[in-house]
Amino acid sequence: MKISTIIFFIPILVIACSKESDFKEQASNSNNIAATADATNIPINDLSTGTFNGYIGGLYPEGLNHPTGIYANDLLKICRNIIPLDTFGNKNENGNIEFISLGWSIGGQNMKVLVQKTEGNPLTNPKLSLQSISLGSGEARLNDILNPDDPYWNTVAKKLKQANSSFRQIQIIYLDTEDSSKVIGFPDRPLLVKDDLESCFRTLQQKFPNVKLVYLVARTTTFGKTHVHDFNAEPNPYYFGWACKWAIEDQMNGVEGTEYKGPHKVSPMITWGFYEWATSTPRITDGFKWTEDLMNDDGLHPNDAGHDTLMTRFQNFLLTDRSAKQWYGK
Repeated sequence: MKISTIIFFIPILVIACSKESDFKEQASNSNNIAATADATNIPINDLSTGTFNGYIGGLYPEGLNHPTGIYANDLLKICRNIIPLDTFGNKNENGNIEFISLGWSIGGQNMKVLVQKTEGNPLTNPKLSLQSISLGSGEARLNDILNPDDPYWNTVAKKLKQANSSFRQIQIIYLDTEDSSKVIGFPDRPLLVKDDLESCFRTLQQKFPNVKLVYLVARTTTFGKTHVHDFNAEPNPYYFGWACKWAIEDQMNGVEGTEYKGPHKVSPMITWGFYEWATSTPRITDGFKWTEDLMNDDGLHPNDAGHDTLMTRFQNFLLTDRSAKQWYGK
């Protein structure tokens, strides 16, 4: 009886080991992450055609990390048509190409670092004028920006005036913010944030009539310190990246309320800048990693080294991306 049991068990064990070996071989042959099983805490750009809770990764549709098709051609065309404007929004060779940040304090400090890396740089367009129009103290969350009647916009107007600029002069926006939604779970939370983002873009088009382009970067991961509220704690920063991805995909697919061209235009074109979410493990796609030593003690805000790390990557994107370099590069 015992011998029979052993003889019966061995073939099953061999078959199981064979299947495990086959799975490992399939996984190793994947472009990035195995598409045969859902992954957790994997940067979206590393997922490729792998899935998170059944949803395919990649910053753009079909697991890709670059724009394609009509959308890619339109993006290039729009970037080539970004030219200096005066404060009335008219073409003027003596005007500027105004590029501003909107959102919370983290994006504002990032923009200040990018200003330092841009001004006087022989690689950048001398017509560029970069301004931090971001606000701190939780006064510029996504939920504030999307409301055209929010007091937030009065502060934006004051900041633009101080910068000798105007709503009509702005053509490019770097949106870096948080949401304070109490909805939890996936995909419910990122789907709600996606809708809020699309509402925000429509407000931006209303406020900035000549805005052409909005760059999204998602968010960095946060660490569980005392000042990190629930909506800023993981996995919510990770989910924010999915919301950005899906908003871009909606626009690529021509979803109503996201139109960026034609007689029914209601939104600027939205696209990825440098996707920021990563862990301490270097990303397969580009080697980028995000560690606790790049953050302040609150576990939420980057320190000086963190801001420099993020903006070094973002500037490299702006200088090398096929479309972005048309207006940012010299």
